[in-house]
Amino acid sequence: MSDKFPPLESVPGRQAPMRVLVLGLPRTNTTSLTSALRTLGYNPYTMRHLATNPSHIQAWHSAVSSPALPAPITSILSSHDAIADLPGCMFAPALIAAYPDAKVILTTRRYEAWQKSMQDSIWVLLTWRLFQVCRIVGLTELAPLIRLLHALFLTHNGCHFNGPETRQAYERHNECVREMVPRERLLEIDAEDDVGWREVCGFLGVEQPEDRAYPRLKEDVAMRKGLEQTWLKMLEYVVMMVVLLGLVVVGFVALYVYADELRSVRDIYVLRPLKEYLDRGK
Repeated sequence: MSDKFPPLESVPGRQAPMRVLVLGLPRTNTTSLTSALRTLGYNPYTMRHLATNPSHIQAWHSAVSSPALPAPITSILSSHDAIADLPGCMFAPALIAAYPDAKVILTTRRYEAWQKSMQDSIWVLLTWRLFQVCRIVGLTELAPLIRLLHALFLTHNGCHFNGPETRQAYERHNECVREMVPRERLLEIDAEDDVGWREVCGFLGVEQPEDRAYPRLKEDVAMRKGLEQTWLKMLEYVVMMVVLLGLVVVGFVALYVYADELRSVRDIYVLRPLKEYLDRGK
């Protein structure tokens, strides 16, 4: 995806201006920030919308190789005034160019901690063999999402999940955002910083909630558990299909091996009434 894009014209039917772009890579505390934005009244578009709107997956997949933010994506985002996490963060240059008035928040994290968190969560969908089979052969409705993630990270870091290529891609992403966004429109938040309402609301120019604590969400364990349960269910499905296929094969083999015997049984059963009739006439 190129880092040079023409400004986006106003989108017909846009219900709200795009106000906030959260362009940090996943697993950099974007979940807490997204929850905070919702509390402040924003309507952020996140990866969760892909689960409830499967048609969005193909639109984002098609946009991976697009030189600018295509019309289907601007239409999808027309009812949202913020965007965070996957898949949006992978389109950072296009989003920055498309929404030049939006404020940008770049969430970061110490590389080693980020890489381990990704390996234990999202990248599981791209590295575990059963999920790879799911992507290749189209096994279950999870396949389109895994294919989208594969396309995104193939563009981002060549689907390298460890080593210098991974680090370089991580650092390149953050530097790209810093270079494209004027300082007055950019807030950078490190996952280890004690950031709260004061910093976020001050940057966005909105009032701080008086009765709500700033969200501190840790979904690493929950995400990992969900992925492991999905893997087990998929394994059960594959085993069941293999067993059923095996039974079908065994059935055909039995038909072939015992064809003569089965024909004899068939003839005895089917022709018995006729034989009894003929015997009575003797």
